[in-house]
Amino acid sequence: MPASLQESKLNSLPQAAARLGISVKCLRSWIYRRSIEYVKVGRAVRISDETIQKIIDRGTMPALDLQ
Repeated sequence: MPASLQESKLNSLPQAAARLGISVKCLRSWIYRRSIEYVKVGRAVRISDETIQKIIDRGTMPALDLQ
């Protein structure tokens, strides 16, 4: 197993949604549209910490230098 998968925690959809500040319904919509990566464990769907961080990084806007 790759080291990145061993170190990365898998979050349930309610946990991931809470960390992102969005609804579970929104997260399920992103999964349905395959807008984000997810992991299937049996019937359960999980979101890795790495994926959550990628979503945050993608949405982070740099500050403007107004001087």
